[in-house]
Amino acid sequence: MTLLFFCADAQEETERVRSKAVYAEIFGNGGLYSFNYDQRFDQRLDGLGFRAGASFIALDGTGAATFPFGLNYLLGKNGKYFELGLGATYALGFDNTNTQARGSDETIGDGLFGTMTIGYRREPKEGGFLFRVGMTPLFGYGVFWPLYGGLSFGYAF
Repeated sequence: MTLLFFCADAQEETERVRSKAVYAEIFGNGGLYSFNYDQRFDQRLDGLGFRAGASFIALDGTGAATFPFGLNYLLGKNGKYFELGLGATYALGFDNTNTQARGSDETIGDGLFGTMTIGYRREPKEGGFLFRVGMTPLFGYGVFWPLYGGLSFGYAF
């Protein structure tokens, strides 16, 4: 009988109380890629949460930085979730090809784009390898890309 209680206590200690995760997303809400942090608001593995991320890319003196953020909701159990999300991505473009003549980098544009997430998330109850895949529509400034998608790999803790 004592052995049964010990096993139950050990199992409870290894299960996470609140879902937290870090992951890299290819395409998706951050553009070409982004590194993200995700967490549930309540002491549970599903339900309402948030995400925030960043990316940076530069080529031949011009570049862009993106900062995706938003709310998401996980529906499901046993590490298999349907994910719905709504947020925005702040994008900032710059050009530093002639910085010596001007003395500093020049911002060539910025904007805030609306984003959505409709997808599947595999996140083990005890934490570990995280996998996400889904559609991530992008809209704003006369642009609407309904068939844009993303793929994520990371670690849940």
